[in-house]
Amino acid sequence: MLVRAVILTINVGGLGQTSGMNTPTGTLLAAAARLDELWLQRTGAFLPVGSSPASQVESMTDDGLESTIAELGFLQRSLDALRVLTAGELAERSRPSLGGDGLAKRAGYARPSLLLAARWGLSPMEASRFCEVGLVCRPRRSLDGQPLPSRYPAVSAGISSCELGVTSAAIIVRELQSASLRCSEEARLEGEAFLVDWAPTLSTNEITTLARQIRDRLDHDGLEPRDELHRARRRFRLTTASDGMVDIHWRLEPAEGGLVRAEIDAIVTARLRRGTDDACSAEGGVAGSPPDEVTLEQMRSDAAMEVFRHAMTCTAAAGDLPSTTVVVRMTLESLLTGLGAAEIDGVGETISAAGARRLAADAEIIPVVLGGRGEVLDVGAAQRLFTRAQRLAFAERDGGCAWAGCATPPSYAEAHHIDWWEHSHNSDLSNGLLLCSHHHHQIHDHGWQVFVDDNVPYFIPPPRIDPGRRPRRGGRIAVDRMRV
Repeated sequence: MLVRAVILTINVGGLGQTSGMNTPTGTLLAAAARLDELWLQRTGAFLPVGSSPASQVESMTDDGLESTIAELGFLQRSLDALRVLTAGELAERSRPSLGGDGLAKRAGYARPSLLLAARWGLSPMEASRFCEVGLVCRPRRSLDGQPLPSRYPAVSAGISSCELGVTSAAIIVRELQSASLRCSEEARLEGEAFLVDWAPTLSTNEITTLARQIRDRLDHDGLEPRDELHRARRRFRLTTASDGMVDIHWRLEPAEGGLVRAEIDAIVTARLRRGTDDACSAEGGVAGSPPDEVTLEQMRSDAAMEVFRHAMTCTAAAGDLPSTTVVVRMTLESLLTGLGAAEIDGVGETISAAGARRLAADAEIIPVVLGGRGEVLDVGAAQRLFTRAQRLAFAERDGGCAWAGCATPPSYAEAHHIDWWEHSHNSDLSNGLLLCSHHHHQIHDHGWQVFVDDNVPYFIPPPRIDPGRRPRRGGRIAVDRMRV
């Protein structure tokens, strides 16, 4: 058996014993043993004795393969918990103050990450993450030898419990380190706990965005210098490739990037809707996919050209450009004082509130002003069924497609009745949410149920996915609910 071979390798390597969960490798070995048992249950009953692991995997049902992948993820995090411990100790014994007497240099490596990269078969960047996280999770001692908690206790606990991956931990540490010089220790620990609590449900891109929001919430003074740094890095470069095509490399500061993305997305979304009107459901429709012969990137290129043609002649574009809404999210205090942070929908980096106020003075931008609990106080004028104001409220609450972990922005999602209009005649905010096309059909075709509680959407899986039918939280993460 493949998994039994893993256990044997660990024992021979001398990392620990299998006698109990209190040993350094106890969680790892228990996870491997559990996977070994479940592996036998999930493979086909009629496989010949001694069949290869590839044949065993091929014999699994879809559900069996999916659950095996989840178990392997836990096993990997169990191993990473030990690798973080050893990497932190290696980094400590190779600290720069030791000079040539450091462990890594005595072994012939300039940095501890290079030693790990060679021994573990990692890239230098991956190995650096282990060293970085290992150092901040490493237990400390006071001057009189008393034990002290690690600098990042929530990250350390998340790694030890196998709930937090190393990549997400490194992102959290990196962003909070940049804010730590200008915020209190209490505030940093609050931000750390908040991020570690959410990290297991988020992709690395999502945890990066959230960690930057927390960083800027803790470090308001660092926002405007970052705005200036972003502005200094703006670039627009045109080159002609060997095949005659023109390549454009355009680096925009976050605020300007939000404007460009919003306009291009508006044009693409309008075309997608025109092309899929006949296929939309009676519920009101969802944004479709691009035609088979045209990619989404090609559609964005066409949309950008339409903007340029319209700017050059104001008549060359086929009709008026779709109206564009750019949503800037900030607290009422930030809007009034210009102090603090602001977010722009579709952009992963926060900007200063002062920069958002300047942006709002130059363009038709709707500020979504938040109260203490995140409720929408002012989103503009109302229109028809699921009005523009309601769609903006959905975008603020859901952040795009409300399905947990879905990155579809509001411009590519559609307002969807939880209880169909034909049945409920109810278009209140509590009966609606934003969904992308895929997750709209996922709900209707596979038996998911949806409800909204305290302005938060929840999704109840069908029994075949979760026999306990535990609700899964969706929607945007309300950073403004943090106490600091």
